Amino acid sequence: MKYSKLILAATLGAVALAAFVLSFRSPVGADTVIAYGSVLALLAVTAVEYRINWRRVFGR
Repeated sequence: MKYSKLILAATLGAVALAAFVLSFRSPVGADTVIAYGSVLALLAVTAVEYRINWRRVFGR
């Protein structure tokens, strides 16, 4: 349950950010914004999944 709320909030935030950025004239296309957003989301998920467990590192 906890992650579903987080995923929903992140999705709504990404959509709002994309709508805000795409409302201005810029040389950046929508596909570029979506691609960079996807890569950043993937990096965020990777960081959460593979965080360091210090007890395992130090053998406690």
